[in-house]
Amino acid sequence: MSDHNKDKQFYENQSKELRVKYQKAKDGSSTSEHNPKRDKAQKVLFLIMILYSIILVTFVLLLYWVRDFRYFCFNVLNDFNEQGQYIGAFYIGMIGLWFVLTGFNVVLYDILAGFLIQPFWFALFTVSLAKFLAKYLGFLIGRYAVRSFIYTAMNENIYFITCYLATERKPTKVMYLIQFLAIPTIFKTYACGLFRITHWEFIHPTFFGTVVWAGFWVYMGSNLDSLADVLQSGDTSNYVPLWLKLIMVIIVIFIIYYFIRLTNSIYTEIQNDASLADLSHILEKEDEEQEKLLIYNEETQIQEENEPSNNR
Repeated sequence: MSDHNKDKQFYENQSKELRVKYQKAKDGSSTSEHNPKRDKAQKVLFLIMILYSIILVTFVLLLYWVRDFRYFCFNVLNDFNEQGQYIGAFYIGMIGLWFVLTGFNVVLYDILAGFLIQPFWFALFTVSLAKFLAKYLGFLIGRYAVRSFIYTAMNENIYFITCYLATERKPTKVMYLIQFLAIPTIFKTYACGLFRITHWEFIHPTFFGTVVWAGFWVYMGSNLDSLADVLQSGDTSNYVPLWLKLIMVIIVIFIIYYFIRLTNSIYTEIQNDASLADLSHILEKEDEEQEKLLIYNEETQIQEENEPSNNR
């Protein structure tokens, strides 16, 4: 069996299993069964997430609370930038790729890159390309390296099941919504590799979302006369105008509303599928009964025809 057919079969089996579990969960039935392999995978995943969260939170706290650490990050980028426009952009881009790949995707990097790399379009190209490549690499790792492990650990989780089925039903729309949500980067990269989407359905929403987000913060950085205020305070929210904050809040509310409607429609669809399956099963039984009745009538008729000839 080819890799394409294996993937297709894997996702078809996974989809059927998750639809059954989703319906049971929505109906209030228990979906969990004792599974040593799943329990072990859940424990390993839990430990990984705890360690990762500790490292990520520590990095974020250092970045936003410790001024010397911010200056250290700036000096690293600035040292690379002083090696020349293209060499500096290459190294700054590689750092951005590493940030996204490890989940340390912070807007301060975009601002610093926009300030250091000139002109604006070149800075936008560097940051967008680095981040997009990192996200796509994360998607490939999620799909081909950790898919089976994560699925084993998460296939009883109602939130994972809901996201999976929502993505399966409306892949492009959900991918665009995910890219514009302010959520941890790993959910926009590795997690997307677990869903039943094509490479293209991941690529174009991710590329568009990456360019839009990077464009905003890189533009902010390229228009700064000095980084003193940013490096002193570490607060980037002051650079976001009030009208944009309101738009972001409205977008988040819209996304939540859309997800609720989508999950309700998924549940209705699954119920309808189950009803059709039950109806099909009933019709099959009726057909079987009719077949048995016809066979019985035929046998009875043959016996009645044979009885007169026996009497002779």
